[in-house]
Amino acid sequence: MTEDEAITLIKPGIHHPTGAWADLGAGTGMFTRALRQLLESGAIYAVDKNPHVLWSIAGGSPVEVIVHEADFTRPLKLPLLDGIVMANALHYAPDPTGTLKNILACLRPGAPFLLVEYETEQPRPPWIPYPLPFRRFREVALEAGLSEPEELERAPSDYGHRYIYSAVAFLKA
Repeated sequence: MTEDEAITLIKPGIHHPTGAWADLGAGTGMFTRALRQLLESGAIYAVDKNPHVLWSIAGGSPVEVIVHEADFTRPLKLPLLDGIVMANALHYAPDPTGTLKNILACLRPGAPFLLVEYETEQPRPPWIPYPLPFRRFREVALEAGLSEPEELERAPSDYGHRYIYSAVAFLKA
């Protein structure tokens, strides 16, 4: 995936391009860099269990990237966030509802949660151990306290699945 494709997937879900955001399960930083392109000001917490690659994109202005080593399946020590992007990461959580509830403790009421995931029902360990197709994400989102998710965009998948989808839901007050 290219940075331009990542931007296309998340751009429709960013209505207020300022404030404190997080990229959870940031990996190589693809979506952190995409989010940095879309925000006008603020900070992005690039969160990953193994954040070594992320140090190369840390710092900057007017959008600062703050590298944060953490496991998103455990309680997070982050400030209250104005938005969260989670790309190709929630499928690693065996309990997506519990994990999402944990994550949402850091999100302001009314703020967006943007998800990017593979549209597949078929597990593909070790890369997609717990698939979360859009149908299943709708259930999980509502159980976790989010609004009804809206599918935003689709992109071809490089891994033999039909596509990758992006969706947005908002934390209920």
